[in-house]
Amino acid sequence: MLTNGIKRKDSISFWLLRSFRQARLHGLHATSLGHYIRILSIQSYTTLKDMRQVINNVPLVEELFIHVYTLNGKDVERIVLKCPKLKCLSLGSFIDDTSDSFLTPLRHCTNLRELSIFTKPGTTHILTSLNHDRLEKLRVHTSGGSSDLSLDLTFSNIPTLTHLDLDSTAAVYFRHYRTLPSPTFFPVLTYLCISMFNQSATGNEPVVSFFKAHPLIDTLTIESSKIDSAIMTSLATDLVHLKRLTLIDNGCLPPFTMALPLVEKLALWRCSMNVPSTVCMATLFPNLHYIHVDKYYSPRLRQSSNIMDDDSQSDKLTLESITQLTYLDFASYDSVPGDLKVHLPRRPDGKLVREDLKHIQQTAVGLAWIA
Repeated sequence: MLTNGIKRKDSISFWLLRSFRQARLHGLHATSLGHYIRILSIQSYTTLKDMRQVINNVPLVEELFIHVYTLNGKDVERIVLKCPKLKCLSLGSFIDDTSDSFLTPLRHCTNLRELSIFTKPGTTHILTSLNHDRLEKLRVHTSGGSSDLSLDLTFSNIPTLTHLDLDSTAAVYFRHYRTLPSPTFFPVLTYLCISMFNQSATGNEPVVSFFKAHPLIDTLTIESSKIDSAIMTSLATDLVHLKRLTLIDNGCLPPFTMALPLVEKLALWRCSMNVPSTVCMATLFPNLHYIHVDKYYSPRLRQSSNIMDDDSQSDKLTLESITQLTYLDFASYDSVPGDLKVHLPRRPDGKLVREDLKHIQQTAVGLAWIA
């Protein structure tokens, strides 16, 4: 709402507040602009006073994104009290308030289903006050190195949680998870995204233990983590419902040796794969039918993969021979199989732009994507 260098009278918050005042001046039947707002984003450099006045006048807001650096516990209480319809809340920064009860008021926000929190070293302990028995999606992101974070990064009693995204905090969470006599259990968890700091070493035991405790996971992303054979085995034996698997920046991957029969989307980004990792991929992934190698795939990774060179036709023949999957170069609209053209527009020149490729990544079923 107000960014650095913008005068207050030029900000949206200024005119929102003016609208609120005018509504009161024109009588009880006048509806302020705030009553029409369902999605609201309050950016950094918005004054705390303006933010609080805006919050006081948006009673029907359902999605709220706040990035004010001076947010404190009282403001969380204000949000809960003034925004009873709130379903999605994103808190961008914690600077002033690091109390253990920072998130406690959220348990009274009964309609809240999605929560995104950005923390910094020294404030992750506020998550211990998170106790919400209806929350479905939780994303925790932090800045700084994992060695700077407190081990006190735990949250529990969220029986309805289906989506958990630990962006840069996974290493800390799993170190703590390993120490719990009765590990936190999210019985209906289906989506898990874990990201480490620079392949932080946590050991495979807590990760495998977490997989065993959450067998309903069908969508998994692992980023910047050292993946060993124990984790690879767990993917096949413990995550028996796994359908979508994404591995990012995980170094040299051990070979796939066990079948993942339900996986219908596989993305391997900035990972190194030796030949055994891709041999008989069609056998181990019976729901995969196509394979694509992004043209931006690192030359260093190409070399270490030992399955591709600089000749695209050679790539096609080699990959199809090794993986038993149909190689797709996505050179044009016509090169996309019909079953992957879900809502994909045909452009005048028949070419595919990055937006089209991103759409294919997100919607295609039966595709292995190496980038």
